[in-house]
Amino acid sequence: MAKQAYGMANGQVTEFTAAHRAFNDTPAAMQLTLTVPMSYEDIAAVYYLVMNGGGLLSDLDDEAWAREVLFDTLFNDSAENIESNRLEMAELEPGTEEYELAQAIRARVAEIFSPVSAPAQRKRSRAKVSR
Repeated sequence: MAKQAYGMANGQVTEFTAAHRAFNDTPAAMQLTLTVPMSYEDIAAVYYLVMNGGGLLSDLDDEAWAREVLFDTLFNDSAENIESNRLEMAELEPGTEEYELAQAIRARVAEIFSPVSAPAQRKRSRAKVSR
């Protein structure tokens, strides 16, 4: 699966880089879809954060950039924490409580998110046509 992520806001599809996958060599096991309700104030708060980080109000003149930054900020601010935790888990020493916890979490994740087989489709019998 690609390292790119996609978001949609009011019918506009936006592509952005999923930060936790950028340098990640573990195979992607699934794709995740979210529907997140956002008010105009919520969105404004995202851009306020970006502007306080050095962005300019004029940056919002580029609507494609504005959509990308919205998804990037919403997702990747948390994704950076995912990446750092994944790397930390990879360095845990066997035999430690942290390692055992990580192993238990991994096992549970595999159970919860394993691929689900589609239900078997029933064979349709051909209806007899009267002549």
